[in-house]
Amino acid sequence: MTSYIEPPWWKTLYDQNLADILMENASTEDAENTLLFLENYAKMKAGDSVFDQCCGTGRLTALLAKKHNVIGVDLIPEYIVLAEKKLKKHEVKADLFCADAMQFSTEIPVDIAINWWTSFGYAEDDATNSRMLQRAYTSLKPGGRFVIDFMNVPGLHRHFQPSMVNSIIKNGKTITLERISSIDFKRDVLLKDWNYSIEGQAPITRQSEVKLYSPAQLITLLSKVGFINIQLFGDLSGAPLNLDSPRCIVMGEKP
Repeated sequence: MTSYIEPPWWKTLYDQNLADILMENASTEDAENTLLFLENYAKMKAGDSVFDQCCGTGRLTALLAKKHNVIGVDLIPEYIVLAEKKLKKHEVKADLFCADAMQFSTEIPVDIAINWWTSFGYAEDDATNSRMLQRAYTSLKPGGRFVIDFMNVPGLHRHFQPSMVNSIIKNGKTITLERISSIDFKRDVLLKDWNYSIEGQAPITRQSEVKLYSPAQLITLLSKVGFINIQLFGDLSGAPLNLDSPRCIVMGEKP
């Protein structure tokens, strides 16, 4: 298991293989439930402008664009291409940008900003990670809401899984991904080796590390940026956060 990774590791981790196994292969139910959560708890309504920070391959972007004016940003050029294909398939439009979410703010303030599927905490220091929160804050109208979907770190410790395996078949070949996890307790970081086995090809290994922010630490980071009325949720039903919650969803409001 890797003990230290030179940043920015995310530029190499997020490739076509990861997209195929974990993004393109995912159920649409989670994305649809995400929209319901945003409507019920972030007060998102038809016609609102939405900033999809770290939009990936556009799974949420394309659904949002059916009722909302969406701006999406992602660092990976290939993912923006895939997102544009989804928009075309669904016959919807959105403004997509290939840029660093730590530096990108929307030119026109939006009603809602989201950061989904643990797209935060990739740097070891709080100041760097907080840039992404600041960009979301800057992008919002007064009264706008920011919602970030992160790991439930207390639950992760309680139900720690050292290994997870996913497989798909693409173009007649089996692609298997094994994620081997460990925790660096000195730095409070989740380390992962991403080991790909692809028929007919040499094995591929990538690494990642994500800062293990507790719910209280996330609230502190959002508060320092300027967000108020910060709330915690444990899942997409809006249930309160507890040790067994599958995720930690944090919502704050711009004054």
